[in-house]
Amino acid sequence: MSRVFFLIAFIALLQGAHASWYWPFGSSERERPRLSEIMEPASTNIDAAADFVADGNFTDAILRYERALAELDRIEREYEDSMHLPEFSTIKTKRAYVRAAVDSLKLKQVKDNARSVSVSDTADLEKKLAEERSSTKAPTPAVSSQKPVSPKVVSSPRVERSLKNLPPKQRVAAAIAKGDYEFADKEIALMLKKIPNDMVALNLKAAMESAQGKYKDAEKTLDQAIFSHPKSYHAYFNMARIKLAANPPDKDGARRYYENGRIYGGPQNKAIEAALMEGAQ
Repeated sequence: MSRVFFLIAFIALLQGAHASWYWPFGSSERERPRLSEIMEPASTNIDAAADFVADGNFTDAILRYERALAELDRIEREYEDSMHLPEFSTIKTKRAYVRAAVDSLKLKQVKDNARSVSVSDTADLEKKLAEERSSTKAPTPAVSSQKPVSPKVVSSPRVERSLKNLPPKQRVAAAIAKGDYEFADKEIALMLKKIPNDMVALNLKAAMESAQGKYKDAEKTLDQAIFSHPKSYHAYFNMARIKLAANPPDKDGARRYYENGRIYGGPQNKAIEAALMEGAQ
């Protein structure tokens, strides 16, 4: 019963002035690119490194491998909440392979005197290379038993106890609907610090700015969301809402954003369409 109460309270809370806002909750998994797309920059660098190795150009090969490592580190930071999933275990396997390849190339440079490498003693490097090879012979995807850690929530006396059991991003939406902008602003800042240009966080920020009457700021935030996530329809729909709320309404602008959102998979929104048709002959 308590869960039902929380759900009813949340739905009722969002059926007020901000019910027209197009929340992107529940869509992040569907809109998240495939792992192969996420891995593409790293894979491109790994392939290029292999080509340089084949040509005997170890310096450029090492450079490419190190770029691949940087990409793999970025992916792990950006998708921290998904790293426990089995399909993401390939990232750890790739990293082990790339590090072993870099160490192998550096060791070869030292032994062949082909390049100048600042390694005074190769014993540690040889030991590390042996360990890396041993760990990557038969990689077993490791599935962590730990659950993803949610961002720390800043407590606020204005947030009802019932809302504390909601997921963090929905709790922020509820705080915006209640007018608790101080809490919402702190939580959104934490989200954007963790993942810059996070799609949901930017939409939440724009919703907060719109609720405060800061429409120009909201438009700038949605521009940032559209630039960062050009194939996510939520920001297009929300921009259309803001254009329609202007005095006088910018129906041409709203129509363009709405139509772009529909192109990128947005469902038909009868409320927006009715507002666009209002007053038409």
